[in-house]
Amino acid sequence: MDLKQKIIKAAYELFTEKGVEKTTVSEIIELAGSSKGGFYHHFKSKDEILEATTMNYIDDMVMEYERILQEGDRTIIELLNLVFLKISEYKIDQIEEWPKMKILFSFSGNHVILRKLAEQFELVTTDCYLKLFRKGNEEGIFDIEYPEYLAGLWTREVMMVFNKSREVIYAEKTETLENFKQLLHFTQNLLNSTLGLSNHQINIKEPALAYIQSTRKEQNREG
Repeated sequence: MDLKQKIIKAAYELFTEKGVEKTTVSEIIELAGSSKGGFYHHFKSKDEILEATTMNYIDDMVMEYERILQEGDRTIIELLNLVFLKISEYKIDQIEEWPKMKILFSFSGNHVILRKLAEQFELVTTDCYLKLFRKGNEEGIFDIEYPEYLAGLWTREVMMVFNKSREVIYAEKTETLENFKQLLHFTQNLLNSTLGLSNHQINIKEPALAYIQSTRKEQNREG
C-alpha cells in the first residue's frame, strides 16, 4: 500500500470513529505514518481527502463494471442483469459499514459530497450500460437508435429503485413493501420493453428484494 492509500485508510478510520469535523489533519498524518510534507504532496486539505475517501466507493464500482465488460462468455442480456446484481451485492456487502458511514456523513454540508457521490455513480453506471448497449447493437441483438440516452434512462431507474428501497427498509407497514414490489414490476417491464424483450429477461425484482431482506435482517440484529 502506497502512502496515498495509507492516508486515505487512516482518514476513513478516523472519520468513521470520531466524525469528520472532530478529526484533524495531524491525527491523519500520525495514524498514516506520514510526514506533513507527504500528506500535502497528495492532498491539499481535509475536504480533499474526505472526497477521496468517499469516492473509493465509485472506484470499487468501476472495477466491478470493468470485470463485467470483460466477461466474454456471457450474453448481453446476462451482462445487463449482472450489472444490477453486482450493485445489489455490493450494497449488501456494505451493510456492516452502515454505522460507520452514518458517522462519516454526519458533518455540516454533507449534502455536497453526497450529491457528488450520486453524480459520479450515475456517470460510471451510465457508461457501463452504454458500452453494453453499443455492443448489443454491433452484434445485431439490439437496434437502439440513441444508446446514450437509453443508458442514462436505465441508470436513473436503477438509482430510483435503490432510493425507494430506503423507505421500505425502515417501513413498518406491509403495504409499503407491496407498493415497492409493484414499482419493481413496473420498472422491470419498462427496462425490458425498451429493448423489445419479454418481461422477465431483464430481472431486477429478485436482487432488489434480496437487498431489502438482507438490510432488514441487519437492522433487526442491531435493534
